Amino acid sequence: MIKQNTQKEFAFYIDESGSPKPVPNDSALFFAMGGVLIERSNESIIKKYVADFKSRWNIAQEIPLHANEIRSRKKGFAWLGRLSEKEQANFMEDLTDTIVKCPIIIHACVVSRTGYLNRYLQLYGANTWEMMKSAFSIVVERAAKYAELKNGTLMVYFESAGKKEDNLLKQYFNELRSQGHPFDNARANKYSPLSNEDLSVLLRGIDSKQKGNCIMQLADLCLYPVVRGKQQPDNQAFVALKDANLLVDCNLEPNQLNNLGIKYYCFDNT
Repeated sequence: MIKQNTQKEFAFYIDESGSPKPVPNDSALFFAMGGVLIERSNESIIKKYVADFKSRWNIAQEIPLHANEIRSRKKGFAWLGRLSEKEQANFMEDLTDTIVKCPIIIHACVVSRTGYLNRYLQLYGANTWEMMKSAFSIVVERAAKYAELKNGTLMVYFESAGKKEDNLLKQYFNELRSQGHPFDNARANKYSPLSNEDLSVLLRGIDSKQKGNCIMQLADLCLYPVVRGKQQPDNQAFVALKDANLLVDCNLEPNQLNNLGIKYYCFDNT
């Protein structure tokens, strides 16, 4: 049973990538949920790093650092595409340096769409879960284990997407606290899942944040490199996060990776 005299408070800011719908004709190869784990005491440090970066590049503080817009040089970052190649490289280098200076730990669950469909669609048909339920349950449970490892508790924050979507994540969270993980026990037991009693102690609560929240912006920026990291482990952004020891896997012992590390889910069924 988890000790209740915990000392540290962690917050887990999570974002998503791709569509969670289990449909075969979706062009997105993966769905992922994940983001950044922080200690509460480090919030002000992170906010200052992000604010200073925006000031250096004359970006209004209320404009989110949206990863897709930055990569595509569109919408709020169309101006980036009008800079010289050298200036664009300087921007990306400064952005990377800003991220790796932040006291964060990156965690995620990345789901292979093909593998998920191969494993579940024929078995469950129309009753197949959206990938969001699986990914959310896995990554939040593992983040709770990490908080436990560091003698702490966990608060979960997600980017608000509307009342229906927000309530769905809150439902998944509350089910974790009250019932434990939702998976088949025979499959799940090899990962030493936490009981609902332990999760009810470790998971303090869940709430939404707007995309303008600076730590939520870091979640968005850090998730995509992890999504790519399975098939492209040499991509520059993923390597930078790994070299800075920001991935949760870099902060675990080898025997802890299977139960607590970043989860690439259903890749064995591709």
